[in-house]
Amino acid sequence: MSDPPVRLTKEEVAEAYGRYGHLVLRRCSRILRRDDAAEDALQEVFVRLWRYGDAFRAAESKVAWLYRVADRCCFDVLARDRTRREVPFDETGAELVSEGSDRRAIEDREIVLMFLSRFDDRVKEVAVLHYLDGLTQEEIAAATGWSRQTVVKKLAFLADRAEKLRAALLSTSGAP
Repeated sequence: MSDPPVRLTKEEVAEAYGRYGHLVLRRCSRILRRDDAAEDALQEVFVRLWRYGDAFRAAESKVAWLYRVADRCCFDVLARDRTRREVPFDETGAELVSEGSDRRAIEDREIVLMFLSRFDDRVKEVAVLHYLDGLTQEEIAAATGWSRQTVVKKLAFLADRAEKLRAALLSTSGAP
C-alpha cells in the first residue's frame, strides 16, 4: 500500500492561487466557454492541488501541472454537462475573424471547442493542446508521450469532424 499524498498547507494553496489562479481560470474559460462552469472547474483544480501537494511540489513546471489538472477538471464538467445548450454557429466567435486571418482555421477551432464534449479524453487533450495552446504536432507528441503519427491522426480526425459539424450547422441555419 502506498503512502497517502501529502497535502499542501492552506498558505501554500493561497500562494499558488494568487500566483496562478488567473491563468487557470482563463484556461477553464476557454475550454468550457461558460463563466460559471469555469469558476467551478477553477475551484476543483485548487481542491486537487491541496489534495495532491506532492505531485505539484515535484512538478518541473507548476503551470503545466495546473493546466493538466484544469484540462481534466474541464473534461469532467463537459462529461457531466453534455446535454447543455449548444451555441449556434453564428455565435461561435466569428468576430475573431479579421482580414488576412485564416478563416477556416479559426472556424475549425471554434467548432471543435464548441463540441469538445463529444470527443473522448485523448482527442480532447489533442484539441486543447493544438487549438488553445497552439502547439505543433511534435510538441503535442512530446507533451502526451504519443507518436507524431498518432497526433497527426487525431488532428486529421478533428479537422474532418469540424468539417462535418460545419456542414451540419450551415444546413440547420439555412446558409448557402
